[in-house]
Amino acid sequence: MTHSLHRRGSIESLKKDYVLLFTPAARINHEGSHEKLREIIDIIAEAGPTNIGSYEVRNIYDGSTIQDIRDNLYKAKVPRVRCCFSSREKVLQVLKKVKERDYGISVTVSGLTDEVLKMAQELGCKPHSINLSLGVWGRTERLPVETVMEIVTMCGHGMMAQSLVEKQLELVKKGRKTARQAAEELARPCTCGIVNVDRAEEIINHYLAQEKQAGAAGR
Repeated sequence: MTHSLHRRGSIESLKKDYVLLFTPAARINHEGSHEKLREIIDIIAEAGPTNIGSYEVRNIYDGSTIQDIRDNLYKAKVPRVRCCFSSREKVLQVLKKVKERDYGISVTVSGLTDEVLKMAQELGCKPHSINLSLGVWGRTERLPVETVMEIVTMCGHGMMAQSLVEKQLELVKKGRKTARQAAEELARPCTCGIVNVDRAEEIINHYLAQEKQAGAAGR
């Protein structure tokens, strides 16, 4: 799940951001995996994900429901379930149940390495492998400002445009939208459903507080 590796921000912010991917191996155990993944979606729904999506029906901030995602899983030859959580406890709740039921399906957890390793230890699991991002190389001076980068990198397939983030920030700044409404709008293009709306809202609020502080200081 390399597309979730490039999330950036403070440690405190990233401690509230976890992405989960459940996937069978193509041509090895994908046949007959649909029902197992439907059960996994039920477990995720019970815990209350921050976001969840699928290539078949898009994500829950773009007109679909968790039930739609579950019902349309059959359309994928090799089905996958992707979602994100803002709570470490909820992630543990999901992983404990999936481990207990021993579905034989690959589970990828994306988050701060230290936090994910602690969870693996609590669950009695040994990670198969760890992927790390080496950051962005090249003409980094052409990148958007950090607030925009923190938001757009939550959609690792690059479906969220810089201009969309800037527009939403401006709308919130003018009082035409709440930070939550803007965050939910920003999550729509991410088909996978891994944009953490709670975190996006927090980043927007932090940006506004900084802008207000800068305005008060006359900068």
